[in-house]
Amino acid sequence: MYEVDFFAVGNAGRHGDANAIRFTRPDSGAYAHVVIDAGFEQNGEQFVEQITQYYDTSAIDLAIITHPDGDHIGGMGHVIRDLDVGELWIHRLSNHGGGSLPAAEAVDDLIAVAEDKGTAVREPFTGLRAFGDALTILGPDETWYDELVREQLVEAEERTRRPTRAGGVLEAARLRAQQFLARLPVEVSFDDAGGTNPRNDSSAITLLDVDGRRLLFSSDAGVPALDRAWDWLEENGGDTSPPTFVQLPHHGSRHNASSGLLDRLFGPTGQEQTRTAFVNVAPEAVKHPSPRVANAFMRRGYKVHQTRGDNKCHSHDAPSRPNWGPSTPLDPLDESLEDE
Repeated sequence: MYEVDFFAVGNAGRHGDANAIRFTRPDSGAYAHVVIDAGFEQNGEQFVEQITQYYDTSAIDLAIITHPDGDHIGGMGHVIRDLDVGELWIHRLSNHGGGSLPAAEAVDDLIAVAEDKGTAVREPFTGLRAFGDALTILGPDETWYDELVREQLVEAEERTRRPTRAGGVLEAARLRAQQFLARLPVEVSFDDAGGTNPRNDSSAITLLDVDGRRLLFSSDAGVPALDRAWDWLEENGGDTSPPTFVQLPHHGSRHNASSGLLDRLFGPTGQEQTRTAFVNVAPEAVKHPSPRVANAFMRRGYKVHQTRGDNKCHSHDAPSRPNWGPSTPLDPLDESLEDE
């Protein structure tokens, strides 16, 4: 049994991730409760309330911060303070040369709160497992994480030497509202449009294996990070068949996927949609999820569901919830609206 809750996070086009999971442990048969990220600070209190309401517990076995962006770490203080959290998995940025980065203070503060509460703190590097090996961290490995921190430091230094540009309004003005198609267009092979940044590539990538079903939580990881994660899985004899459930990377960003990566992880195009994918996007989101990326997942057998202001739950053999109904997946999106 498992339940995966994607809580609606974000507004005014700002996205975030706050995910909770309840599943049956293969090693003991007891329920395990896991939180992966907790959205913005203003989301934390409601996130805690919904966990206690739907999971009927105040105990969280494991909380994971994938990376310390404000839309992921901000609400975790409420989780740590208001619930009984057994372990917190978070990269200690200051221990890897990143003490001068803007996120380091938030990381150190959260760790201090956790340790004061008696919560054990570990770093989520490749190969870390829990719950009878049901949950595995696929990436990043520590060596590459250190390299990514160094790249963030270089980027931070460059930002202090060049003026910032207010390009967000102009970028949004170039994009039109989503339009839907009756059928999926043929895929034109695409790359990751220049890729994402080293901060996003440092995201912890989590794989959950329950009842013969595999669930992949990608956070904001980009193509290099996911490729390295799959390299490790292959090299260690792991199951590399397409996961049953997938979180679209970085809210379905055009910069976090490519045709080659999706072929490797999820198989070729032309598959019947028998699997599930979720993407957390704000109600006013314009360019997320990317039409090209969302359609690419659909072609590879995934029904794509978006939050867009509504909480979503994906489950297997889980108890029914009063007043919850079926989610409608996205129709194919018009890729001609997307900037090349």
